[in-house]
Amino acid sequence: MSAGGAALDGLLVLRPLAEGWAAGPPVIVGGAIRDALLNRPIRDADIAVPGDCADFAEKAAALLDTHVVSIGSENLSVHHLPLADGAIDVVPMQGDRISDLARRDLPINAMALLLSDLPNGGLAAVTRTQVIDLHGGMADLDDRVVRFTTPAVVEADPLRMIRAVRFATELGFEIEPASRELISKHAAKLHRVSAERVGAEIGKLFSLEGAHNGVAVLNSTGLMDALFPDLTLGKGVEQRPLHVRDVYQHQLSTHEWVNVLLSDSAPTTPLSSDLWTALWMHAGWSEISAVRARLMNHQVALKLASLLHDIGKPATRTVEQGGRTRFFGHAELGAEMAEAVCRRWRLPNAVTAAAETLIRHHLRPGQVAAPGELPTSRALFRFHRDLGDAVAPLCWLFLADSLATVDASTLLPRWPGYVAHVRRIIEWAPSPRAADLRPLVDGHAVMRATGVAPGPELGRILDLVREAIAAEEVTSEPDALALARQLVHVDSARPTSADPGRPDSTDRTA
Repeated sequence: MSAGGAALDGLLVLRPLAEGWAAGPPVIVGGAIRDALLNRPIRDADIAVPGDCADFAEKAAALLDTHVVSIGSENLSVHHLPLADGAIDVVPMQGDRISDLARRDLPINAMALLLSDLPNGGLAAVTRTQVIDLHGGMADLDDRVVRFTTPAVVEADPLRMIRAVRFATELGFEIEPASRELISKHAAKLHRVSAERVGAEIGKLFSLEGAHNGVAVLNSTGLMDALFPDLTLGKGVEQRPLHVRDVYQHQLSTHEWVNVLLSDSAPTTPLSSDLWTALWMHAGWSEISAVRARLMNHQVALKLASLLHDIGKPATRTVEQGGRTRFFGHAELGAEMAEAVCRRWRLPNAVTAAAETLIRHHLRPGQVAAPGELPTSRALFRFHRDLGDAVAPLCWLFLADSLATVDASTLLPRWPGYVAHVRRIIEWAPSPRAADLRPLVDGHAVMRATGVAPGPELGRILDLVREAIAAEEVTSEPDALALARQLVHVDSARPTSADPGRPDSTDRTA
């Protein structure tokens, strides 16, 4: 094995403390043992300590030259020891070793190793014969399955249902049938868990590369209704003729395509591989690493937005004569509903704000230019001004949304056009001349030229002047300030650019 890292050298430092612990032998438990057996990287470890856990933590902190951060959860107190490359958590052993392991959620997390038995090579040198495995965790690792230690662990803490989904997604395992049935039976009990704990698990799940596999389990077990009840209102809500799926299935498909397009490497299925390769390898990105960094920075919000982007559709659906469906205002309503969902589960403010922004503007990449026309500098300036760091994630949402609208294979011939469209949006920047001019024409310069005081009117004028600079309609500081003076008494309700649709559609309600 090659498990472990610099921080986990601290376990070896604590071995003498464990050998002399009068209350009984402390044990390394949980994920560190699991990941050591799977040869996965390890940055954190848990030590279950009999007797005075707080005293052990203080002595351990002194040996490791760190400090103790005591955290009280719903079920136990955790003494967190931060280290340079990870952390060690010291937790009280609940009962004896046998009963403590029986309380753990999954057999793959219920394996242990006596800290005093830790080899000189650390966790990387641990053998299976040294591992305490009372519930078949090693067999589950071999079979690549996730199951609950006992049915009682779900009743004791319903959050373990989402944790099971998250671990199965992270490890690429399957949830065994009896445990799936247990989740379906108890899914409605999720309301008993604090919102903060649920939100933390949502964030962890949606940060995984294969998050769509976890979402599929949420969908098949009833957890989706417990987590996102507004989403499931889209079941059976048809949206023809533009869409081949109902609102609910369309959102699931959009989420799956976002995960495909965000993947670090080409998928194995031919269609997904062709689409991914055309997007990442053949598009000619000037700074591909910068694009990926922006996407990864917003990946949780993007994956949430892809799943929830059309939750406003059921409430806004109308049917025209002839059967055509419309959903006017669904993006705005959906953004408000998604924000409420994020706040309900106490998701981070940054994630909530980004998801709300992506959903509110999810139609916009298809409306930035008229069909068959290139976006203007003025339109792209507005796009970047309004979206900021969300430009790339919004374009990825647009691509996934487009793939989920139709049978994706039918979009393959036109896919290079879609990719070129989003590349044009993402990589736009003002010309060098416009970039040099913009800093000269700031709020102070406009106030001096116009006499307008700080406030909305100044902001309106400054925005319009900057648009003109971006479009190279004005190319000097005097001309820019002259335009500002002309705009002083102009009504703010100026006409905007054409209302275009997606690269091949003018429908603005889909």
